[in-house]
Amino acid sequence: MKKIPFNILFLFFIVFNINAQGYLDKIDPYSTGVLYRNSVLISRDLAKIEGSKYFNEDFQLAEISSVPQKLMVRYNAVTDTLEIQSTGLDFFSLTKKNPYNTITIISNGNKFNLLNYRNKETTVYGYLLQLYTKDNVTLYRRDKIILQKAIEARTTYQQATPAKFVKTNSEYYLSLKNETAIALPKNKKEFQEFFPMRKEEIAAYLKNNNFSLKDEKSIIEMAKFIANF
Repeated sequence: MKKIPFNILFLFFIVFNINAQGYLDKIDPYSTGVLYRNSVLISRDLAKIEGSKYFNEDFQLAEISSVPQKLMVRYNAVTDTLEIQSTGLDFFSLTKKNPYNTITIISNGNKFNLLNYRNKETTVYGYLLQLYTKDNVTLYRRDKIILQKAIEARTTYQQATPAKFVKTNSEYYLSLKNETAIALPKNKKEFQEFFPMRKEEIAAYLKNNNFSLKDEKSIIEMAKFIANF
């Protein structure tokens, strides 16, 4: 009987194991094993880039929906991923799908929700920080950091600018009746058109209150007002 080479057997074993694991994930989608088998590992950024990808670089203890144990997490504002601390300095990204769609930081109660939201360009499936929720109204904030590319000095009179991570202005989103969250307008006039059926009430609120779309407290108070419609 002809013997099968060891390397072919080994390759067959790997393929079989991957297929079997994929099948197990399908029949048991709520298994925490899916969380740990996520293959999207975050590589170490070896480039010399100024700034940070995180608003808070420390891992914090958190509860993740459908995961029985508490885990240490942090939010990567560049890649829009939740990173899970494994062992030592090792970490990996949380699978971006249900049922792991709610992450609550235990120390401060901050809650990240994984959901669909629509900005000016397109619909995004990502994380938003929940600021307020009541009945059918939920207000979210999107915190983002972008990578600003390095600029080389073209002449001896110019100074080179290194690549760096830069914080952008926060974006606010409103979800009504658990529908896709929509970006809030940037000015008061557009905000009145945001609720055409309540335009007069919104106009009166803006007139009688010191409201600013650049102030988070004002935006939260407006969400509370809308929740009482």
